[in-house]
Amino acid sequence: MHISKECYLCIYNQVFKITERLNLNDEKASEVLRVGAKILSKYDLTYMPPVIAADVYKKISEILGIEDLFEKEKKEAIKEALKFKEILEKRIKKSKDPLFDAAKISVAGNVIDLGVHQEYNLEKEIKNIFEMKFFKNDFNEFREKLKNAKTLCYLADNAGENVFDEIFIKEIRRFNPEIQVFYFVRGKPIINDVTLKDLEGLEIWDLAEVVDSGVPTPGFCIPFANKKAKDIFQTSNLVISKGMGNFECLFGECEREVFYFYKVKCNVVARASKSKLGEYMIYKGEK
Repeated sequence: MHISKECYLCIYNQVFKITERLNLNDEKASEVLRVGAKILSKYDLTYMPPVIAADVYKKISEILGIEDLFEKEKKEAIKEALKFKEILEKRIKKSKDPLFDAAKISVAGNVIDLGVHQEYNLEKEIKNIFEMKFFKNDFNEFREKLKNAKTLCYLADNAGENVFDEIFIKEIRRFNPEIQVFYFVRGKPIINDVTLKDLEGLEIWDLAEVVDSGVPTPGFCIPFANKKAKDIFQTSNLVISKGMGNFECLFGECEREVFYFYKVKCNVVARASKSKLGEYMIYKGEK
């Protein structure tokens, strides 16, 4: 998915919010903002938003000498999400359709996004999970294909969201005990996307093979992936893509079927997916 005119402003606004969040003095903030604008000016409309964002954030990290700009926020998001895990799993045990309700939990977790939105209300999102309505809902087709699938490539998104992915993956494995799940994370810190380091001590290691995809972009951009990740992505029977960043990198670009699970958080993605801002999606992208 190529960048649109609104994306330039969105990315630059993210840069400005970093200067505020880190309480940079005027001199350092000016340097960061000017560099951000310079990098944005290099890219025309043929590039994907996550590719441009990765370039911008990489330079900001270098200027500030901070490898992981959102390390604190990621830890807090995971800690907050874990507070709800036991409650949600108890609800799943009572569910008439645990697989679908677990999918809702996973999609609801996609509200955790410090790129597009610097603030989010996870508790509010949690309260409405089981009444969630999807603007586009291809879940029944996903369920049918899951029955006989041997391998699933699951593209993770943001830190904190991974806790809700664990709940969904548990139900996937109950539904199809023979399936092998590969859980893809980013190759290095980028915004609040989840990395190997962020998952230390969490349950996901017992539920799936966690794969460092190698990508430095806030989305699974295939050209940046390592060979192992590319091979798994192309050969897996099913692919789940979580979040807008993965959608932006893959939709119309990846030449294979992908099931996109996400909340629509910007008008550019809304137009691309023929949906509306704020809607929830389980959307099968064609080959």
